[in-house]
Amino acid sequence: MVSERERDDLRAMMPDLLRERCGVTDLRRSFKCPSPGHDDSDPSAHYYEDGHTVHCFGCGRTWDVFSLVGELDGIDSFPEQARAVAEAVGYRLDETPEARASRPRPKPRPRPLFDEPREAGAQDVFEQCGRAFGDLYAPGNEVGRRYLRYRGLDDVDAAKWALGFVRDPRSIMRQFSVSELESLGFITIPFFTDSTFSRVNYVMVRTISRGKVRNKEWRPKGVASPLWNEWMLRESLPVVYVTEGLIDAMALSKFTGKPTMALGGVANAKRFSQVLYHTPAGKRPGKVVVCMDCDEEGRKATGRMCRDLVKIGVVHAVLPEYPGGAKDADEWLMRTKGEKWDFEEYEGSIPGFGPLYRTRWRDDG
Repeated sequence: MVSERERDDLRAMMPDLLRERCGVTDLRRSFKCPSPGHDDSDPSAHYYEDGHTVHCFGCGRTWDVFSLVGELDGIDSFPEQARAVAEAVGYRLDETPEARASRPRPKPRPRPLFDEPREAGAQDVFEQCGRAFGDLYAPGNEVGRRYLRYRGLDDVDAAKWALGFVRDPRSIMRQFSVSELESLGFITIPFFTDSTFSRVNYVMVRTISRGKVRNKEWRPKGVASPLWNEWMLRESLPVVYVTEGLIDAMALSKFTGKPTMALGGVANAKRFSQVLYHTPAGKRPGKVVVCMDCDEEGRKATGRMCRDLVKIGVVHAVLPEYPGGAKDADEWLMRTKGEKWDFEEYEGSIPGFGPLYRTRWRDDG
């Protein structure tokens, strides 16, 4: 006989069973379906703590610990399933009722204020980004620099952030799946992993078009996204500015000359708080300046981030609205440039990426 208490104890040990039998150690993200009959190439199973169950969105099945071990081992009877679970997780079913009653139930571990951020990025693509940077200046690819010019960014900015140009984003990261057949190309934006600027494990691309395709940011599929310049949250910097978009961060950096990072979308405000919370206090920025877009979503993200910063204990401020009613820093930057302006001249190099060319390019409208 298996008592109700034993059933409840064993049900709560689903995380232990997943770890011991399925090798699943991180229940904060989806994992491969545990069913031997489901070839789950794109992880689609999820653990639900409230009921101690696993549900697979691919095959539609749901398991508790007993049905899961029955699925794994081909066991139909409940007593055998219970014994198999107990053996897998190290639970003693042979104790006397008196001994079991005197043994306190394990207390659930208190959850941290913010979960640890998911491991983000994939393989190192530093060399691929270096080639894309060179291609930005190759004959026939002038459209890339014209796009940056339109966004208010010049050759100095391209060098500072190692921006590049590709015709096919898969030449940077194989995880890209972009079908913009009429695009003129893509601007590549590397995500450096630390202040040495020697490793890139994530890239976003922006479509260049004449209005025939969506002018948007694309992300590699199946790869968790870090924040752009996320490393700035771990460098004990006096102040860090945080914008919503990547190009907004570049534009604001031109105005302030201060370290600036980007969420890459308001949905990443959660990751921002997670990274900051799990960074040792001595490594956090002395002050964070929140600079979201001046729209409804931006204002909501600002409120959420400020509340989290109060919980974490980080001094913060909110940037006033951008001058002239601009929606974001990039729109503000473009307005300061007017209709006609020149690229700044620059001649130098970026470590590992090679030389930059001295160029002066006037916009003729």
